[in-house]
Amino acid sequence: MLKPAVDIRISKESDIPLRQQIAAQIEYQIAVGKLKPGDSLPSVRALARQLKIHHNTVSQAYTDVTMLQLLSRKQGSRLIVRTPDEPAHPPHPDLDDLINASIRIARRHGYSIQELSQRVRERLAEEPPDHILVLSIDPGMCRMLQVEVENAVARPVKTCTPEELLANPELALGALVVSPPGVLPMVAEILPKDRPPITVLYSSAEAHFEVVRKMTRPSVVAVVSISETFLQIACGLLGPMMGGQHTLIECLFDDRKNARIPSADLLFCDAITFPRLHAHSRAKNVIPYNLISPECLDQIAATMPFQMKSTLEPAD
Repeated sequence: MLKPAVDIRISKESDIPLRQQIAAQIEYQIAVGKLKPGDSLPSVRALARQLKIHHNTVSQAYTDVTMLQLLSRKQGSRLIVRTPDEPAHPPHPDLDDLINASIRIARRHGYSIQELSQRVRERLAEEPPDHILVLSIDPGMCRMLQVEVENAVARPVKTCTPEELLANPELALGALVVSPPGVLPMVAEILPKDRPPITVLYSSAEAHFEVVRKMTRPSVVAVVSISETFLQIACGLLGPMMGGQHTLIECLFDDRKNARIPSADLLFCDAITFPRLHAHSRAKNVIPYNLISPECLDQIAATMPFQMKSTLEPAD
């Protein structure tokens, strides 16, 4: 039986994403009866070659239509148009079962385990990132960056040191790597070439400095953070403003314990320590500093795919 032709036309000059163009045309052809229940669609790679676009774009479009319960996949076959009486939620396959099936099929076609392993690694490296990996030598800095990214971007965020990544390069698979300045050169050789990492741009601290400059009476200024790096930078910047009139103290804070809060007239802190200090400090002013600039957070969010989590991701 001949497969029905799927007439998909796209415009790369349009403001409408290619993914949306493809998904809308498939949905329309199903709705008007041009694609009937049981009809199969071209494989992801076949349609990608036909349209001269990346196969990930086709895969994402297929996922969108599948999520509308318009397509389904029979075991060992391509996506087909759903029949009205087909259950809406097919059983979720176990990951080990999928891996075992891939191994059996590869062996049946004469591929070795080594060839399968190599190709899987290459394919995984090509996939869009599904999480963010924060790198830093300073554990406190890792936590600060992790919390700030999690608060701004609805994506999983993991952390590790450059040494851990060098020892286990697979940690970068599926990850958008984000780090403070000076860290990326340590790991540049093992990062995917087609997925540039992002160096964190810090927020301006001019508004914080202006508060110090306006102090007229001798005061105690404290800097509190879970990060040694944060303290070193902050104190290095504030030190010249103290002169002989004000006193500057620094406090490496353990927010997981009942740590002592320093007494001060003005208290600068990071985003993690702020809730605790704001509630319990006697300082007149407790001022938080968000390390990552809004522009950098926008860049991180824009780099991540719009849709990532799906149990129905179509394959070839």
